[in-house]
Amino acid sequence: MKNLFVLFFVLGSVFCFSQSNGFNDYYNNYLEGYTSNDLSKMKENSEELMINFSDEFTGYYLHAYYQILNGDFNTAQLASRQTLNIQPLMPFPYFTEAYINFLEGNNEKAFQNLEWAMQLSTFQNPQETIDDMVKIETFTKKDLSPLKNKWLAYYQNNTVNINKAIELDNCVYGILTQGKKCANLDALFSYYSSQRNANPLFQKMLPLLKAVTFYYGGNTSESNNQFEYFLEISKNDFALASQRGYALYFLSVIKNNSFNKPGALVNINDGLSEKLKLPYPTLALANMQLHKIHVLAKMENKQEEKLQTAYQLEQTASKINNDYFKAKAYNSIGAYHIFDGPQAERSKAGTYLTKAYNLAKAINDQSLIHEISGNLVVIKAKQGLHDEAKKLTEEAVAYSLKENDFAGAQNLYNNLGFLYYNQKDYNNAITQFEKSIALADKVKENLTAKQKLEYTNTIESVYSGMIMSCQFTKDVSKLFYTQEQSRSGYLKEQMNKNIPLASINDAQQLLQNDEVLVSYSIGQPGEIIMSVITKDKAEIRYNYPIDELLRLKKIYTNNAKKIPSNINPYLSDLQVDYEDGELVRYATKQAAYKKEDFVMLIEWTRQLLKEANPQLQNVQNDFLHFWYNLTLQPIQDILVNHPKVIISAAEELNYLPFESFLSAKNQYLVSTHNVKYIPNTTIWKIIANRKYAENRKSVIAFGGAIYQPSGNVKPTARGLEDFYKISDAVSQKINKGIYNFKPELEAIGFGGANYLAGTLKEVQFVSTLSNDIKVFTGLNMSESNFKKLNANGELKQYKNLLISTHGFTGTIIPEFSGVMFSQPNGGDENEDTFLLAPEIAKLNLNADLIVLSACDTGVGKLYGGEGINGLNSSFFVAGSNATLLSLWPVDDAGTALTMQNLFKNVVQRNAKADAALNEIKRAFINGDFGERYKHPQFWAPFLYNGV
Repeated sequence: MKNLFVLFFVLGSVFCFSQSNGFNDYYNNYLEGYTSNDLSKMKENSEELMINFSDEFTGYYLHAYYQILNGDFNTAQLASRQTLNIQPLMPFPYFTEAYINFLEGNNEKAFQNLEWAMQLSTFQNPQETIDDMVKIETFTKKDLSPLKNKWLAYYQNNTVNINKAIELDNCVYGILTQGKKCANLDALFSYYSSQRNANPLFQKMLPLLKAVTFYYGGNTSESNNQFEYFLEISKNDFALASQRGYALYFLSVIKNNSFNKPGALVNINDGLSEKLKLPYPTLALANMQLHKIHVLAKMENKQEEKLQTAYQLEQTASKINNDYFKAKAYNSIGAYHIFDGPQAERSKAGTYLTKAYNLAKAINDQSLIHEISGNLVVIKAKQGLHDEAKKLTEEAVAYSLKENDFAGAQNLYNNLGFLYYNQKDYNNAITQFEKSIALADKVKENLTAKQKLEYTNTIESVYSGMIMSCQFTKDVSKLFYTQEQSRSGYLKEQMNKNIPLASINDAQQLLQNDEVLVSYSIGQPGEIIMSVITKDKAEIRYNYPIDELLRLKKIYTNNAKKIPSNINPYLSDLQVDYEDGELVRYATKQAAYKKEDFVMLIEWTRQLLKEANPQLQNVQNDFLHFWYNLTLQPIQDILVNHPKVIISAAEELNYLPFESFLSAKNQYLVSTHNVKYIPNTTIWKIIANRKYAENRKSVIAFGGAIYQPSGNVKPTARGLEDFYKISDAVSQKINKGIYNFKPELEAIGFGGANYLAGTLKEVQFVSTLSNDIKVFTGLNMSESNFKKLNANGELKQYKNLLISTHGFTGTIIPEFSGVMFSQPNGGDENEDTFLLAPEIAKLNLNADLIVLSACDTGVGKLYGGEGINGLNSSFFVAGSNATLLSLWPVDDAGTALTMQNLFKNVVQRNAKADAALNEIKRAFINGDFGERYKHPQFWAPFLYNGV
């Protein structure tokens, strides 16, 4: 027994956060119990090892051996299986498995496990193992002679290859603890796999070890492949549950570092499921729970799951007696109560953060102390202890920078910026925000364009803070530059990453005398900050009608709540609201109006616009007047002299058609002004520098697609977790250059569709406008044909591209935004019949305008610090100068009228598409197409975006 653990510290788990202090004491006390046959001493000290060194096999092995002596074979089996899961390539778990098998009468399995122990044995002589067997005979009164004889025979026949076992130990140790490449790894595993009665775990463990080697060598792609292969061949192998959890943890880390949070969450959840199959909690389990908390950070609507994971971490940390993970758990719980918890429970934050801070101080973990300080700062600031809060933040920043933790320092500078902002020290706030943005840019240096998009989404608040501060300092140049920084960065990366961000001077050079460019930003919910630029002037305009925002909330949004009538009198106070079944009074009016209230207002407006319901006309008008007053009234004096408005919207404002907003004179904006949209001025500048030949043909059109029957595919995805798995699969395919997503599309129910007769009539009408127009209909309107036209260069010969079909957008899976093509009975060659955003971005177009005559093509996933990333962005990347896309499901007749008149003007009269579209919308409003079509449902959904 004594010499069994000479390799304990050699083959500790890579998750080990434990210390050697105390280990030898527990182990030596156990040996004293072993020598004196004191079972209580063996029990106590093996349990201490299991608790305090939970990621090491030693305590479990010793406990399994003790339970064998104690006659409790069930408990012995649990501890033995835990040993096997932690160390499947060492002899110890095979000894206890053999003993248990033999004592339970399964001699064949006992001899098999004993042989596997022999193959891995590093013991110079057999005696200590024989002594262990003799002791078992003493306590259990069972004869183990067959096992003893078998073990002695291995040594007598020179079957044991000690040198090879030591070589294996060193090789595996180097890989798992240092990521060190083992030159003879394949040869070693070939040797063990070729043994008589070879242990099958060797074949399964080899790709895992290779994956770790690749990971530490920086080859994450091949590491990912090897981890996936290991997971495939180790399915349902209980002996490798811990190793499977280990592999899934690594995959989650890889994806989280790449800002693929849905994929990271899927992997860590699967990894935790594997770890929870084991009977005893470990440090590895705690580390994985902590990693899940990191993955959930900044994910939408995941605050409650993050809180539950923190409580689970607290339980695990208590069971393994680990103060580090307890502090991490308390810090996460405290942060929840600061930022996300119910108003009535905010006071809990201080309690948890204080516990976390005291634990961090007790274990003298400086990194943890400063991490917790970052949250304590918020408490100090709310208590009015601003100087103390600033000091804590500055100390934490200094530590983060010393440790090259630029992401951590970025977040701390952001917090410090808001500290100054809340004190109305706007110049100092700007200084801190600038430092934060500079560090964010440093973090982005080594990221791909997609990773930058995901990262920027997590730090959007720094741009908001900067913009809100600039509003108070009236620095329009800095405001405009920050607006350019905080939108369409991903789009710029794909179009021209080397072009500098546009300045106000750039904007003024692009503008005509009769045009005004309005770049909107949202500060606090409902707070509108604008940079307003004309040919000869640039200024900041502002609006934050908090009373009106709360009025709309009280009248409309609160109607959706089931509020007892006796509560209503209290709600006349704008700072009082009814939440979670009780009245809550907020410290300020601003605090009473939240992001979800603003988002709800936008969604209600969209619902009113897309449904022409006469009974709700007054409500619709109330909303549209509000939006005009919020976004356009502050620039009314400028609008008077500038009949053309170019809008760069922000956040959820992208989901609304500004031309439908109603002035005090009950006029829609488009009734008096031409309106168009741009992502930002930098993208405008890129597009303006494009030079396309004038002799291109007029239109290539696709319509009248033939689909498989509607409902022919039944979705298998049931919950959000399923969608995350599909999203991860899509990302993996795109990384490999695969763009056929048929299985993934079908999993979420994408299949056939209803035939749209109007789309055929639409493109047939367009075909009559000029001899150079080319039209594809029916089965000829296939995705394969479309891609062939792109490959042979024909698509780029046209000024205008029209696709009339079903459209769709995805938010959980943003890649699933696109349009449907024809679906032949036998399939469409290698295509999935859906032209999706990532495929569109790879097209080669020289188009002035792309028109998608389809539903919901102008919306998409909204990224903080970017804007909407969807079909609009994809077509810009592909080479289009402008798009005409829809904000909601469109009416067939209204769409036909729009498209027919648009192309008649563009093709036959050589009119500019944006001007023509505005004239068409005015014709709708004026009743030129009939009384029914005056409603915004019919003319407002199509937005012109571009130049």
